Amino acid sequence: MQKVAVKKGPPKGLIKGEVLYDVPMSEYTSFRVGGPVDFLAFPQDPEDLRTLLSWSRKESVPYFILGKGTNLLVRDGGIRGLAINLSRGFHRLAAVGEDPGGSAVVAEAGEALARFVDFCWRNNLGGFEFAAGIPGSVGGGIFMNAGAFRREMKDVLESISLMNSLGEISERKIEDAGFSYRSMGIRKGEVILGGKFILQRGKGEEIRGRIEEIKRARLIKQPYDLPSAGSVFKNPRAAPAGKLIEEAGLKGARVGEAQVSEKHANFIVNLGRATARDILELVEQVRERVQREAGILLEMEIQVAGEN
Repeated sequence: MQKVAVKKGPPKGLIKGEVLYDVPMSEYTSFRVGGPVDFLAFPQDPEDLRTLLSWSRKESVPYFILGKGTNLLVRDGGIRGLAINLSRGFHRLAAVGEDPGGSAVVAEAGEALARFVDFCWRNNLGGFEFAAGIPGSVGGGIFMNAGAFRREMKDVLESISLMNSLGEISERKIEDAGFSYRSMGIRKGEVILGGKFILQRGKGEEIRGRIEEIKRARLIKQPYDLPSAGSVFKNPRAAPAGKLIEEAGLKGARVGEAQVSEKHANFIVNLGRATARDILELVEQVRERVQREAGILLEMEIQVAGEN
């Protein structure tokens, strides 16, 4: 299908940050696949973001928030509209005092999870070790309720900061945010600006040791040598998705240059020239086989966007 671009893009000088046009999403996603997005903007601050949302509303151009693209599969036809990436401006990461439950840290959405993990041990703050080795941004981690080793973002969050489509900023307590396994109840049009985290005082070197142990465990079990988007499927209650896929005999299964990882069956890797179509076809083959063999329909954890 021939792509039909939206109307003209954001005018030059609309915001302080950079705006790019007709950008291949393969350059901004860890899968290294995907067609172009019409416009990609990098707001430097809330004022820039508010301006972009206002422009989007007035011009009837749809927008979506692009984190580090580590949990995203963009279809080969690309995305119509405006992608907004907060990675060049929303980097505040600071301890803001003591709370009854521990030490409070504010982290903005554009900051990398890896830098947040590093900040924690350097400031003698424990409780965020589970995020070691998880790629992506703070905003993306909140949006997906990222987690590992029986911990997830909602366990350390107190509140999140949001901007709605009208540019209004609000704080939402964690109990009102609708968190569940690998998702949260964000409302249509809302943008996550960051979160307030409650962490525990500890000894930096001990915290660092736990972080390194988690990183080593990930390196042993997960295929970091090839492009992927992390766990493809959510773990059902019955058994881990990777175990079900392996028991169905699908390790190493291929469609084109997309392959079920030989190292961890809940990863699909790009062997070099995979297309989004290859990956999605392989996803469906895996779901069908596991449902046939185990009676369980796997639910995707990876976000899928764009046109075929």
